[in-house]
Amino acid sequence: MIQAPIGAIDRLRRPLGLGHVLVTLDDLLIVTWRVAEAEIRRHLPRTLHPVTRDGAGFVSAVVFRNRALRPAVTVFPRMRSLQMNIRVYVRSLDRGEPGSVCFLGLYLSRGWIAAISSRLFGVPFGFLPFEIVVRDDERAIEWEARSADNRIAIRAHEDVVDVDPDTLDLLTNPHTAYVLDRRGALRRWSIWHRPQAVRTMRVERAAVACLSEINLGALMPALYVRSVDYEVYLPPRLASS
Repeated sequence: MIQAPIGAIDRLRRPLGLGHVLVTLDDLLIVTWRVAEAEIRRHLPRTLHPVTRDGAGFVSAVVFRNRALRPAVTVFPRMRSLQMNIRVYVRSLDRGEPGSVCFLGLYLSRGWIAAISSRLFGVPFGFLPFEIVVRDDERAIEWEARSADNRIAIRAHEDVVDVDPDTLDLLTNPHTAYVLDRRGALRRWSIWHRPQAVRTMRVERAAVACLSEINLGALMPALYVRSVDYEVYLPPRLASS
């Protein structure tokens, strides 16, 4: 088990207010591929620039359980769902620093939550029913996500794999999210989360249908977080360069 770096996110916690959301993420798995810079740029809005190393950037499928998803002010109603985000690691529009992601896809396992979230925030959440199965025998963790139509088929098991601190910080500590809304305008919001205990995982299978249009490169070790609390500072606001 590795204690993830705190990173810049530690300085960015904000007072909670109307529109902000609290949620606990359980059984979170970050599955990441290296992708050639030119290929990543083909899928990004022109104003955003990927974080790259040795000519390649990073694309992740992040899959997890949303537990106790609730408005920060009223703390109810509380909702549950499974979620998958497809994200590219990009530089801030303001200062050009790492620490941001651009979502290429946002998917929820419950159709009514996807519909409400899309309407409330103007962000295109898709409906994708799937399940997550985690087996933990206290010696090792086996993690699996699957859908009946095979649009998701991910399987990984705990393994000791080296991950350099800079990459660990990049993958686990994004604090700003960008996304194109339903009208094609670029919007952003920020998040804060508590420190994370991370386990490294060896990926046995990683099939994600919505990534089929991206020419993926080498698959990296996955990162697993059993549980972490998030604050999400919504609603999304128009981003400008």
